[in-house]
Amino acid sequence: MFRLEDLRRVGWTQLYGGMATLVAGIIAQVAVGFNLTPVVANNFIYYVLFAIGWFLFNQIVMASIYKRLLPEQKRAKLTQLNAPVTTPPTGRFGMPYLRTEIIFMGVWVIAVVVIQLLLGQDLTLPMGGFAGGWLVGGGLGRLRFSSKVKEEEEEQGVKFYFSDSLMGPSTSAAFYSAKPEDQPVAAAADAAGISPSTLPPGVKRRAASSQDTKAR
Repeated sequence: MFRLEDLRRVGWTQLYGGMATLVAGIIAQVAVGFNLTPVVANNFIYYVLFAIGWFLFNQIVMASIYKRLLPEQKRAKLTQLNAPVTTPPTGRFGMPYLRTEIIFMGVWVIAVVVIQLLLGQDLTLPMGGFAGGWLVGGGLGRLRFSSKVKEEEEEQGVKFYFSDSLMGPSTSAAFYSAKPEDQPVAAAADAAGISPSTLPPGVKRRAASSQDTKAR
């Protein structure tokens, strides 16, 4: 399970990786004979446009995950953990997740350079700006999502965890609370040490209390 600090590290990695990809793309295009000024301008335009577009798209997708964490969303059912997650998750191919993210960024940088050098001036598309903007948009999306979830953690007094760093529609969420009344009622847990539950009862009671106050 990914903790908020893990998601933030992924976000920063993608942010720096996107910047490196932009620079690599510009250097590659200049190396094959394009003029520096139009290359920088075109790459920067693509970089900004794709960063903004992908960031906004990420916010739309991540909003569906965020709504599951809110006490007001009674339809949301999360998985309640018996203990907090204290270790970073394993990434692809069994490697540490941060190492796989860094390798992923390196692949993008190398791919942009290699493709441009192979195709030369036949490739006029500013690949560095396109790929760099896409990576930066995803990184910024994860950073903003993490900051919003952090606010919910402090307000609700729980810790949220996520099944992956992609933060797509298939991402599942879990939570842990140290409050006695928020512990799972089920006696048995599965092999992963988790059991299905709804949002913390304490949170629901506070919401109900707030509604009663308004009614009066």
